[in-house]
Amino acid sequence: MSDLLSRKLGAPGFAAEIYVKELTQSTVGGHDLLQHRQKIQALSEETNQYLKKNVYQNYMQFIETAKEISYLESEMYQLSHLLTEQRSLIVTLLENSLLGDKAPGLRGVEKPETKAKFNAEIAVNLNVNNQEGRKRLTALLEKVEGCASVVESLTRILIHEGDMVELDPSDNCAIGRVRGFLLNDSFMIASWLPNKRGNMRYQYQALYELEGLAVINIRDLGPVKYAFKLMMFPDTRVLQCANSSDKKEWLEAFDLAKHFKIKKEVSPTLSAETKDNSYDESFNPFAEDESFTGFQNGSESSQEVAESIPDWVVEVADDMDVYVAQRDFEEAVSLAEKTRDFWDGASPSLINLHRDLKLKIDSRIRQLSEVLMNELRVSPDKSLQGGPRAASRAVLLLSRLGQASQACDLFLKHRSALLKHNLRQLKTEGATTLYIKRITSLFFPFVADTGREISRVFPKNKVCASAFVVWSRNEVGKFGNNFRKHVFTSGSTLTTVAECVALVRSHSEQLIEIGLDLTFYLENELRGQVERCLRDAREKLMESIKLRALEDKWRPVNLVNKSGIARFADDMSEIGIASIHSWVYDECWVALTSNTINFSKAYLTFLDDALKMPSADSNIFVDDILLDIFQAQLKHVENSFRSGKYKGEAKFISRNASFLLHTVLALAQLRVSEVRLHPCPSFAKLRSEFEWLAYDSQKITTTIKSPVSDQSFI
Repeated sequence: MSDLLSRKLGAPGFAAEIYVKELTQSTVGGHDLLQHRQKIQALSEETNQYLKKNVYQNYMQFIETAKEISYLESEMYQLSHLLTEQRSLIVTLLENSLLGDKAPGLRGVEKPETKAKFNAEIAVNLNVNNQEGRKRLTALLEKVEGCASVVESLTRILIHEGDMVELDPSDNCAIGRVRGFLLNDSFMIASWLPNKRGNMRYQYQALYELEGLAVINIRDLGPVKYAFKLMMFPDTRVLQCANSSDKKEWLEAFDLAKHFKIKKEVSPTLSAETKDNSYDESFNPFAEDESFTGFQNGSESSQEVAESIPDWVVEVADDMDVYVAQRDFEEAVSLAEKTRDFWDGASPSLINLHRDLKLKIDSRIRQLSEVLMNELRVSPDKSLQGGPRAASRAVLLLSRLGQASQACDLFLKHRSALLKHNLRQLKTEGATTLYIKRITSLFFPFVADTGREISRVFPKNKVCASAFVVWSRNEVGKFGNNFRKHVFTSGSTLTTVAECVALVRSHSEQLIEIGLDLTFYLENELRGQVERCLRDAREKLMESIKLRALEDKWRPVNLVNKSGIARFADDMSEIGIASIHSWVYDECWVALTSNTINFSKAYLTFLDDALKMPSADSNIFVDDILLDIFQAQLKHVENSFRSGKYKGEAKFISRNASFLLHTVLALAQLRVSEVRLHPCPSFAKLRSEFEWLAYDSQKITTTIKSPVSDQSFI
């Protein structure tokens, strides 16, 4: 049956609506439909398990395939780049001649006047000795924030610049407005600052070298017009110009910049070959200064050898591209550290001689840092399945690259997103206390683990420790808002609120283990709502005291039989009064009024809840509430005792007053002392004020048996 059902559901022309319609017509009653639904659900679970097993079995193959694809992509990119360089080299060789004229195939080519004028301007800007282009590049320090490293090269000049709009390569949606700066050896992109700061208008984004940059023209199709694509492994960016003329100028500027760069690299080689093929006086056998010439050439060659660098340094940029493509970030970072140690130990003359190579390697290191930062950045379309291990790996590598502060900031943002994701997975179904227990069991250990991870990755880093404290405080504030939204509602009882607050307080002590105590800040976040709940509970108790006082007839309670006495003893034992049998006489009578019994239960329950919630700063507030409630009940006893309406029940009234003062109030004093480790002076003052009500409580009439002890409550 399951095979038949699976074949039917997996048929190419399967339509769910037709299938359900036929099923409802062929079945009778809801029982058959329910059975069929269970079969479909079982088939779905079986399919899910099958797919999971296939994923697990082929997981390593997926990883290897992804690595191979990345490696092939890098090889294809390098091959395309080599073909472009060879084409440019051939064109340059055709244009250059030993006699100074152009090749025959290039003599008759003429360009339009406007294009020739623009190319002439670019050619002038490409002159290394052009002071105007150097001044324009230096002026970028005042307009572009973070471009100091770009201006360091003395041979670098600014050729062309302009505003463009960056598009998303996947869906061609506008990302933002950017500013492009074409240099004689590289291309820089800067984004517009939202808030202008003085002369600063742009924020440095990236710098791409021309030898590793491929410029591809994009046809105008649909809404995408006047755009071109920049490909530089492993990134791809799409830029859109304002009109066709701007796009044409940018493409021509890129072509001419690459052309002149290749020509500059080829020209020294051609001149050297020409010099070797020409007549050299040093080879004249009749020359008199042959020995001196040989010594001079030997000194120059020895200087070149002394200033040479190892081959592995020359290949660092290409090796880092391969490591990044294979996602072997550990090897890339190790290579960057090795290169940094080499440049630190190099002489200033060697660094100046190979400044361009150093800048190229620094650019690759910045790209590696950006890739690692993207591992930590969180976006709506990016999954968090990497988990804390992947984040910790990226943070460790960034700290090794000297990006500790940025790594710490991104790591904390990643942890915030992960915490938010985990909290959203918790369902709010069921009792409020159970939900609060789940979120507190998740939140505080998560913050504590984050603190331990910060201490492990950034040991003795005060800046990162301060950032973690600020992050923890912000997260506790968010937790407090969520807590107030679910706990302090109109339907929540004081007992529920007290249990939830006690849970938060007990779990917050986990942060003290890592040296972070945010208990005061958390209690300050909840203090207003807690005091409001206590005031509302006080008003309800005061109102109930007034209502019971109107109905109080000062009569003992009859519990009918021994089972009633047993239930009554259990109820009183739950609130802390264990020896209630001393107040029972004639087997089923209790020498207390129902008003006194109900007040004792309500007051001691309120006392337990109130002691769970407040902090040390709120003790006075809680003491005032407890004192007001108990004083209201004793005032009722005093008024009844002084009025002539209950003269015959004076001894019974004193007996109830004795129970309130010597049992209930004494028990309240004991519980407060256990929680606060010191007694409450207000209770002692209240007891001394109303002690006269119970002065003759030991003189009981013949209808009431004398209790064993008035103060036995444990």
